[in-house]
Amino acid sequence: SDTAVSDAAFLSHSPLSMVAVTSPISPVTLRWRAVGKDAPDPLAFGTADEEEEIRKKLDLNDSSKLLPEAPQLTLEWHNLTLRIIANDTEKVIIHDANGVAHPGELLAIMGPSGAGKSSLLDCLSGRNTSVEGSILVNGVQAGTQKLRKLVAYAMQDEMFHSTLTVKEHLVFQARLRLGGHFSKKQCQHRANAVLHELGLTGCKDTLIGGWMLRGISGGEKKRLVFASEILTNPAVLFVDEPTSGLDSCMARAVVQQLKQLATKLTVVTAIHQPSSEVYALFDRLYLLAEGATVFEGSARKAITHFATLGLPCPQFMNPADHFMEQLVVLERTTDNEGLARVQRLKDSWKQQKTTWTPKISGDFVDIVVYDVEREEDVGYYYGKSLSLWGQVEVLAHRNALRLARDPMALRLQVLQTLIFSFLLGLIYFQLDVDQRGIRNFSGAFFYIVTDQVYSASMPAIISVPVELPIVYRELDVGLYRIGAWFLAKNLCELPSQIALPILNLIPIYFLIFGIFGNPGFLVFMQMLILLVAMNSACVAFGYAVSCICRRVDIAPIVGNIIIMPLLLLGGMFVDPERVPVMFRWLELVTPFKYGYFGFMRVFWRNAANVPCDLENTAECTPISGHDVLESYNIPDQSIWNDVWSLVALSLFFRLLGFVALHFSVRHK
Repeated sequence: SDTAVSDAAFLSHSPLSMVAVTSPISPVTLRWRAVGKDAPDPLAFGTADEEEEIRKKLDLNDSSKLLPEAPQLTLEWHNLTLRIIANDTEKVIIHDANGVAHPGELLAIMGPSGAGKSSLLDCLSGRNTSVEGSILVNGVQAGTQKLRKLVAYAMQDEMFHSTLTVKEHLVFQARLRLGGHFSKKQCQHRANAVLHELGLTGCKDTLIGGWMLRGISGGEKKRLVFASEILTNPAVLFVDEPTSGLDSCMARAVVQQLKQLATKLTVVTAIHQPSSEVYALFDRLYLLAEGATVFEGSARKAITHFATLGLPCPQFMNPADHFMEQLVVLERTTDNEGLARVQRLKDSWKQQKTTWTPKISGDFVDIVVYDVEREEDVGYYYGKSLSLWGQVEVLAHRNALRLARDPMALRLQVLQTLIFSFLLGLIYFQLDVDQRGIRNFSGAFFYIVTDQVYSASMPAIISVPVELPIVYRELDVGLYRIGAWFLAKNLCELPSQIALPILNLIPIYFLIFGIFGNPGFLVFMQMLILLVAMNSACVAFGYAVSCICRRVDIAPIVGNIIIMPLLLLGGMFVDPERVPVMFRWLELVTPFKYGYFGFMRVFWRNAANVPCDLENTAECTPISGHDVLESYNIPDQSIWNDVWSLVALSLFFRLLGFVALHFSVRHK
């Protein structure tokens, strides 16, 4: 029918056409229907010819056409009310808000601090589901989950990994957002297209930078935020405070970029107090005061509206500044004039609201709801995320690249390892294996263990809280699962958990025992395996503490509080038999004990004879390594018990950290 043909034509320009991308060879039977005021009643089924025509419209070799154009969506909201309970008191954040955002127009939501601008954005974007009222998309009630699939949200504060380049960041974002549909090469093409569209080509190979690393400018970071969000070609883009922290020139450039994006999308931005040049770029204006609407309509008509209420804008004054002056209440207990003025503005608009009817252009195509015959052909409307192992691969690659460029993460750890290794080796240089040196060997082994606990656990304790803000934001968007991130982080840092112990043990071993020392290569390898297991357990301990605390200022303190009793029960300072029964369970979870006992066993079990001191040979009798272990109340057992105990601790601490992290994500 004619209706079916028109629907098929629209399909080629909507997210539905992306279904064809997922299976360009095998046939797909599509079923869709248009809903809205002009929607046909019967279902329209796509024919094979229509389906083939849809596929021809996509040229996958052209990065600009990798994703079809977003559908033109008009967003309406009616009688939105948001209430929160704080200290057993109900507070209304948004009260009876009404408005409309058209495609092709830039809508600016303005109001003083605390007016509810960001809260309104959260409600409209589906991030806050506790709102009352209705949100319509092209005249159709939009469910929260469906709405979130259609929109993108650019938050106020930029969060990036500072050691990635602009292009690397976008490629990783594209793979996480689009990887379930497209290949790695296609994701790179899409990233290149967005770089060009947002004017970021000139800085694509520049590090993003941060507070300790010089990188791109503030305006470029804002545009990079927009670029990350439009990778999926959303129909609606919400932007919270796009000009915060920017000078007037950069702010104008950023809003001009939003104006350009508004030619293709429906763009809604919350902005505090723009300059007159920025204000002139707005198509529509939405003013809020104390959570209530005081104006909604063309930005040009706002001045006239205020003038009719006896609040004309001075000739040479920025309209945005004038509106803010009228909407601000300096002090609720004393500024009676301000309270009365704001109340008059709210009452005036409330009276006009009864006759206000948003108009939707007939040229705007109705939103499409569709099904597919096969589950594997579900399209972009509901989304197909990257597989778990695909997420792990992308996240591990990103983390490895980030760590390799971070001087604090790699170079300082190597420097610290070498300093302490040579310091210990020189202090215990060329120890003699005799009875006078027993205490020296015991001290050296316990120092190795203690150094490993602190040098391995402290960076891990800090690393998770530092990364969590970005992780929480990306989880909120749905880029990956928390399990994928945690697994990728562990896998990515596994090489350093092997390399650093090797770097630590080599100087110590050869400085203490000499190049051709008595213990031999077998003892060295046993010590190395023990040290690697020790390092892994300590890193896992750091992960557990950091995932439980999740704050960079608290986690190190908590870590030290836990480490101290574990150190006391490590077998060096207190005889295990003298430990009170109530504290003996702590011996099961202290890596100090397994590491220290393991080193003592490795060395003294291979010492068949421990001679007397040459100066006091007449006063002592030779003993064996077994006697040394017995004097320290260390059972003469295989070191593999200690190794496997450390491996078990490593798994236990990692599981504990993951469970804590999982519940924190669910709580947020």
